[in-house]
Amino acid sequence: MSDLLNRDTRRAAARTARVGTGPTPDQSRMLAAVAFKTSGLVVVIATTLVLLTLVSVNSDLTGTLGAIAGTWFAVHLVPLTIGGTSLGVAPLLPTLIIGWSVARTVHRAVDPDTERRMVRWVFAASMAGPLAVTAIALAVAGDASTVIGLSSPNALAAFSWVAGVHAAASGTGLILARWDSQVLRRGLPEWVRALVAPFVRALSILVAGGAAVVLLALLASWETVGALVEGGRDVVGMLGLTVLSVLYLPNVLIGALAVATGSTAGFGDASVSLFATSGGPLPPLPILAVLPEGPAQTIWVVMLAVPIGAGLLLGRDCAIRSADIQVAVSSVWVVAAAAGVLAALFGYAAGGSLGTFGTVEVTVWSFGLLTFAWLAVAGTISAAIVVWRRAEPEPEPDEPTPVVVPAAEVAIEAAPAEQKADDHVEEVVEAEVVDELPAEPAQEPTAEPAVDADNDEPLDAEIVAPPGDKDAAEDGPAR
Repeated sequence: MSDLLNRDTRRAAARTARVGTGPTPDQSRMLAAVAFKTSGLVVVIATTLVLLTLVSVNSDLTGTLGAIAGTWFAVHLVPLTIGGTSLGVAPLLPTLIIGWSVARTVHRAVDPDTERRMVRWVFAASMAGPLAVTAIALAVAGDASTVIGLSSPNALAAFSWVAGVHAAASGTGLILARWDSQVLRRGLPEWVRALVAPFVRALSILVAGGAAVVLLALLASWETVGALVEGGRDVVGMLGLTVLSVLYLPNVLIGALAVATGSTAGFGDASVSLFATSGGPLPPLPILAVLPEGPAQTIWVVMLAVPIGAGLLLGRDCAIRSADIQVAVSSVWVVAAAAGVLAALFGYAAGGSLGTFGTVEVTVWSFGLLTFAWLAVAGTISAAIVVWRRAEPEPEPDEPTPVVVPAAEVAIEAAPAEQKADDHVEEVVEAEVVDELPAEPAQEPTAEPAVDADNDEPLDAEIVAPPGDKDAAEDGPAR
């Protein structure tokens, strides 16, 4: 009997433990939102754009589902094959927006006090939803390949790109949400935490410099941009070219930044670097007007100010955080290496095959290596200068030289001081506090014997006549 009771107790405890380890209803709803909020928005927006495009060109809706699946792959940088033509250059702007949305959703789902188990669930949910949509899109693309010219992409490449984009975005959101948590503080060394701000600032300067180069190039070739936009003929065509140019703007920015560091950006047979250019056929996309129409100019060397300026500010930031030259230089090199790796990754993601136009790419290895080199060299010089200036001793103030004063002047100056001191003492000694006496009735004055000021005893006074008046003296004593 006792064995049966113990067995039932153990089973109940096991069921309670299993129930306690699962998410609550509120947590389940939150995890579902993390999994499908961004993915659902992407599908809805893709459906809307595909329907508007098909209706605007008076086309039937036969390949709607295949076009939606192709849009899902395109915004996740998955290479596609349409009508036998390979399309591997996907616009980066939608991908960046998706990453921002995923990071924001994950950031809101956790806080510094969230348990590790819940953090793992949030990360798993942020990956499960997009991968599920990718599996459905692969199946839809396979069915639509018989109706439209879209070929189903490679499954491994599709899952890899989608997982990579969402893992990077979700990880960024989790790190930002738990940056001040004790778990992250114990897991990351202090020197790593100190390098985040210089790293972000250096990347911001590089991006701003690349954007400035693109803007100046567009202004210099504004007539070409207008001619390409007018090539769309009607309003829908011109609007489509403009939107497409905006979507590919981050790709062009990365190419400009690669050229600014000394690397090469190629578009099929055309290529651009600081010191040489070559021509080739280009698609009529207005944003491509940034490519120069002539040979390289000497003034282009000014673009090197972008990586050099970022390196100088990086060295200053690292030197401010540490007065040790070795620590400051090591910090510069670590940040420069991380920036070089990130530049190579974005350079790879921004390129790809573009059918008959050839391959759009930047020289990935040189882009990453030159980014690291400029930041490391310029940052090391800047850090060394800042540390040297901070270690330079400040000039000490000059001590006043003693002035020799003659003894006679000292005696003359000291005499009035002593006299003033004596007068002060004398005044203090002569001072006396007298209690106020009660008023007495006024009395008639009475004659009193003369009293010596120095003696209290009365004295007998006698008036003696002068010697010339003897008769008066004989008459008797004076009255």
